[in-house]
Amino acid sequence: MNKFLHVKAKGLILFCLFLFLPFYSLAKEFVINEEVIEERTAQKIEEMGQELFQKSGVKVYLIAKKSGNGENIVVHEQNFSKNITPPYAILTLFLEDQKVDIYNSPDLNREFDKESMLSPLPWTGTILPLLTGKKKDISVSAALLNGYGDIVDQIADFRKIKLESSIGSANKNTINIFKFFIYGFLVIMAILIIRKRMKKSV
Repeated sequence: MNKFLHVKAKGLILFCLFLFLPFYSLAKEFVINEEVIEERTAQKIEEMGQELFQKSGVKVYLIAKKSGNGENIVVHEQNFSKNITPPYAILTLFLEDQKVDIYNSPDLNREFDKESMLSPLPWTGTILPLLTGKKKDISVSAALLNGYGDIVDQIADFRKIKLESSIGSANKNTINIFKFFIYGFLVIMAILIIRKRMKKSV
């Protein structure tokens, strides 16, 4: 009887481990994703964050929320930072509010170029240009992956650290091509609209 109970209990433990293992594997320390980006993208971002932290002690967080619910994005980042120790950087997106920001501890000010990353110019910015894409589910994930990867890579380069999980130049080139097509399409549309108006005026 005792042997039967032991086997049954063991089987129950194994079943529980099997049941909860997928949830455990999805647990993330550096990604707060409220159904904004694809799970595959969130996992890649978490991988980069974990490697940078293990090799440098720098924590880079991503907060991707559908809405800030009326809260100022910088205030939200400041409140979040109260529970973490420096050095840290926080990339935050309030999707419906169309707000994106990067907040960091002062000791990282020289380690990455926040102003350049947040530029709306396609040849400079690594986040905002992609957020203007028509396919929002794709462009949002790509923009945050690109932006997060840029933060992590710049910090790693500054500290002379090699990251195996880095998205690298190949992925960035793909994203740059994506940006080129987006802005190329907008330029063509603008030219067509101008030509149409000129014809009407004649």
